[in-house]
Amino acid sequence: MAKQRDPVIDSMRGIGIVLMVLGHSGFRGTDFIYLFHMALFFMLSGWLFSLRGGPVHFIKRKAVTLWLPFVLANTAFTVLNNLFLKLNILTRDERILQVPGNAVTTPVTVKDVIGRTVHWCVFDGGTQLGGAMWFIQALFQVSILYALVEFILQRLLHGADTLLPQGLFSGVLLWVGWRCRLAGWNVWGLGIAASCYCLFYLGTVLRCTTRESIPTYQRGIFAAAAFAVLLILGQLGSVGLAGNGYSGPIFLLLASLAGWVLVREVACLTAPLPCVRAVLAYLGRATMPIVILHFLSFKLVTWLGLLATGGEPYLLAAFPIYFTGGAWWLAYTAAGLVLPLAANAVYKKIKNYIIFMTIIRWQFPMSLIQLICMRTEKPSV
Repeated sequence: MAKQRDPVIDSMRGIGIVLMVLGHSGFRGTDFIYLFHMALFFMLSGWLFSLRGGPVHFIKRKAVTLWLPFVLANTAFTVLNNLFLKLNILTRDERILQVPGNAVTTPVTVKDVIGRTVHWCVFDGGTQLGGAMWFIQALFQVSILYALVEFILQRLLHGADTLLPQGLFSGVLLWVGWRCRLAGWNVWGLGIAASCYCLFYLGTVLRCTTRESIPTYQRGIFAAAAFAVLLILGQLGSVGLAGNGYSGPIFLLLASLAGWVLVREVACLTAPLPCVRAVLAYLGRATMPIVILHFLSFKLVTWLGLLATGGEPYLLAAFPIYFTGGAWWLAYTAAGLVLPLAANAVYKKIKNYIIFMTIIRWQFPMSLIQLICMRTEKPSV
């Protein structure tokens, strides 16, 4: 029996993925969004954590849902590298270096594709267009480590509650992650994973402590208070988990918790609105294609902008966006959400068609063989 999805959790994911795309679109409130938007996903994963089926089943599931998309997407971007160079989605033109945060891209060979794919398999590096997949890597590492620690603790404690020892371990890892941040060490993304383990743990704690039956007016008060806290924190420091950057361990925890409260209360307050709830839930169920494809989708907006303004073709390679100010962020956000959703819909149709045709191909001949056998079988006397 399929596990029933929680519409509030799906809505929270939907809000989170919109915030992620907004944060990359040139939106003026990016620093505010960065305080909590990626922490939210680690906490949501912690909320949903379950070792039902055992650690081996859990690891297999995460390998399929996290590791495999990371490897396949980065490999696909690498295979398409030379095509992207011809289309100016990537560029060898050194003038791109004058645009802050950009780099020159060189052609790849088959040997390069194979070698880099091996690196993707062990989370060593990534591609520019797949830059947002640092989160997939970190979530895989954190999820597997949390599951293994949970399994060991359950055995050692003979089934007793593991929240306290997990909390102590997450505190130690947060300190390690902070020291890694100060030292600038983040090999294989392990510094990020150490810092984010505590966020995953917070999600498991919140699942055990959150009250569902809260009056609407209280939810409004909680959301407003969380928003105010985030505004204050935004004046005191910053968070950039992609580079294991944050102003301090306590700062990270406070910002993450305030962000959780804000997003959860907004999700609950919009739950009575069927259209809003449906859109957010739909986005929440399609986070993976949006994470993978939204940077590539931004290129359509940049291309149209360059056509309209007569800009140089190499500027299409500007990453993640080229045009800023005005309502460009709105166009980038729309493209970063709609195009991946459309691609995902096409992928699902193709996948379902292939599955259907495979079933027909195998079942029809078998049925025909059975029918022939029945007709040629001699009746017993």
